[in-house]
Amino acid sequence: MAPFQVTVRRRGVSPLTLTMVVSAESPGQAAGLATTVAESERGGMFEAGRVRRARNVREHAQVDAGAAA
Repeated sequence: MAPFQVTVRRRGVSPLTLTMVVSAESPGQAAGLATTVAESERGGMFEAGRVRRARNVREHAQVDAGAAA
């Protein structure tokens, strides 16, 4: 598993762009995980944009998406 930085965009009436760091085995898996989390937390339909390896992320670091909203 590796950290990936993923940018996701919500489509539709109220567009929104989010960037998050997720831990996954591949860039494709990271994109799917990020869109699922964004849709669950923010509602609407999201699609992944840029996916890249995240640098300087502490191992086992966690962020509560509900607390950040």
